Amino acid sequence: MQRKSHLALAIVVLLSLSSPVYAAAPKAGSKCTKAGQTSTSAGIKYTCVKSGKKLVWNKGVVVKAPIKPEESPAPTVEVKDLLPVDSRIMPASELTSIDVCKTEDKSPDYQLLGKVLHKNGFPRPANSLSGKKSAKVLVIPLVFNNLAFKSVKTQTGQLFTSDLDMLNDVIPRVKDDFKRLSAGRFEVTIDVLPQSQWWVINSDNPFKYGAQVSNLPEIVKIIEKNKSDFKFDVYDTYIFLTGNGEPGQAGLGSGEAAFGDEIRNTTGNFNAVLMAGGYNGTSIWIHELGHSLYAFEDLYLFKPSASTNKNSDLDVPARWDLMAGSSIALLQWNKYLMGWIYDSEVRCLSDQKSSIHYLSASETSVDPKLLAINLTEGVTLAAEARTGTSDGAGLLLYTINTYIGHGNGPILAQKSLVAKGQTRAMLGWEFKVLETNTKGILFSATKTDIDKFVPPAPTPKPNQNNPDPQKSVINVTRGDILPTGSLKGRATWTVTGHESYRLYVTDVVDFQKVYFETGFVNDSRNPLVIEISGLVCNKELRTMTEFFSKKNGEGERKVIESRQLSYLPCP
Repeated sequence: MQRKSHLALAIVVLLSLSSPVYAAAPKAGSKCTKAGQTSTSAGIKYTCVKSGKKLVWNKGVVVKAPIKPEESPAPTVEVKDLLPVDSRIMPASELTSIDVCKTEDKSPDYQLLGKVLHKNGFPRPANSLSGKKSAKVLVIPLVFNNLAFKSVKTQTGQLFTSDLDMLNDVIPRVKDDFKRLSAGRFEVTIDVLPQSQWWVINSDNPFKYGAQVSNLPEIVKIIEKNKSDFKFDVYDTYIFLTGNGEPGQAGLGSGEAAFGDEIRNTTGNFNAVLMAGGYNGTSIWIHELGHSLYAFEDLYLFKPSASTNKNSDLDVPARWDLMAGSSIALLQWNKYLMGWIYDSEVRCLSDQKSSIHYLSASETSVDPKLLAINLTEGVTLAAEARTGTSDGAGLLLYTINTYIGHGNGPILAQKSLVAKGQTRAMLGWEFKVLETNTKGILFSATKTDIDKFVPPAPTPKPNQNNPDPQKSVINVTRGDILPTGSLKGRATWTVTGHESYRLYVTDVVDFQKVYFETGFVNDSRNPLVIEISGLVCNKELRTMTEFFSKKNGEGERKVIESRQLSYLPCP
């Protein structure tokens, strides 16, 4: 019986040891059993302390949660662009010397006062800004009796603005576009004459609107009559600007530029732009400054039949260059002429049979941007990368033919890009695009000699009777050929060293169709004034003036072509 009691007691003790014991949560001031004992409840850590003769829990301290170490972000894996370092790319040591691809300009006929002013090749004219880092431009607002340059806001269509507001709005955008197109290698400063110094002309607006109509002689007349003491030797270009006038107002909407002209009241060359209204877009500014700062030619056609090209796959580069269209873009060839890309960024070929190249489409890259292939003297085949276009990414192919004159298509481009995997042949070369990405293009160039370029026959020089034109006895310093009435015109020349002259007006295509002819006239006057009559309207005309150092059309001969009388209005 006693043994059973002991067994029962053991079971009870065992059960009590195996069951969990739940202690009451400590409370500040309540009794505890051992000094130094701690207990944590609800984020507060209590300690058993002696208070008098009793052991009690203190007020406790807040326990901070342990700080978990932050997880490091996954490392960014940079995807390296491998196209520029592809092992198949022809090394620079195997390329042709860059001097071979600096195509010598052979411009045949776009001349003023005996000088070839606009060029698509090398060397660049001495007074152009090619290779310069900056330019200074002065805007001169013109105020006429019937066409003010408004500084006070008025309602124009849906806009409430002024001519001065529009000018102040467009100038920063022009500066930004120059900086962007040049990848920061060129900046233009554009100043505007203060309003108190605007040119107020006591006459109506003299400018005429029409294709290839020159209004710059009118600017020269305004200068000589009203501002003969104004010096044009501080800025690189002077922009003459009219107000925008009313919709449909006559004489507005024209823009033109002069490079290297000579006027009496300046010792240097006179580079100028005239914009008769319509100047709120940046493309017209950069286009005209392309003429007056860089001696560029117009790349659009003066008339649809002007181009000598018969290949339907080629066209003027209107999508790719603002000298041909309105897109705010420039061909890499033109950037090369401007000095905006360097020799190290141009790859040159001549007779290499097959090669692989990488071209960058990034304006800020220092990788090669242009492949130039010398086809013959004065003619280059070019390739450049284009990405982010409506056609996607691809290779743009085009030719620079400096034998073709101003307005007749000296630069012609393929109408579409060569995309990845495509092959295209052009003038004895075949191109295949191997890889493309957003930064550039990898492609091959193979010489095939199929359909290769045939050089044009040489053309006689205008001064063929003078073996050294630099020592000409005939000196022409100025010439204007302007309409004077219904189908009439007047040529005014400042010329010395001549004893006779001949002037005739022809069709621009059929030179045998002569509308006016003076024959050989013995006359040594300076200035020389020639009245012209019997012309036709709404037609492009070509005026040829020949000066001779001896009477009866003999001796040294100097020839000057002009198209100022083109597209005369019909009576």
